[in-house]
Amino acid sequence: MANYFDYKIVTSSLIKAVKTLTGKPCIEANGTGEQPAYPFATFTITTPKIAIQQDDENAQFELTVSLTWHDESSLSVLNLAKQCESYFKSTEGRLLFAEKGVVIVDVTDFDRRDNFLSIEYERSAGFDIKMRVLDPHVDDVAPIEQIEFKNVIGGN
Repeated sequence: MANYFDYKIVTSSLIKAVKTLTGKPCIEANGTGEQPAYPFATFTITTPKIAIQQDDENAQFELTVSLTWHDESSLSVLNLAKQCESYFKSTEGRLLFAEKGVVIVDVTDFDRRDNFLSIEYERSAGFDIKMRVLDPHVDDVAPIEQIEFKNVIGGN
């Protein structure tokens, strides 16, 4: 087990869920790879760490992931966003992430996110998912078990 939280746990689960649910690809937003054919989803980890307790060993924290659908059709992106939003709010969707130690805390309502591309629009719609995870960090420093004090008042 890694000595830190691996964000691939979240992203691989998200990619798998979107592909299984819709049959469409889900890729990292603003990546350098080739864009898939429409429709497709993108994800961005918009807030990688929201502290909810002191950074101790095995501290919990939250993160926010944005999921956005892209297509040439407004109805297509609205339907795909609604389908995924409903899934991530469902028990089945939450269990998929719970199996990986990720708790879905909140799923926002989806909204339009259209982009103007030179002379036409790319239609997009999406929502955000807030998740809670456990950072398995363990400090490798040995604990101090005994402290010895010497009285050094007034000289040697």
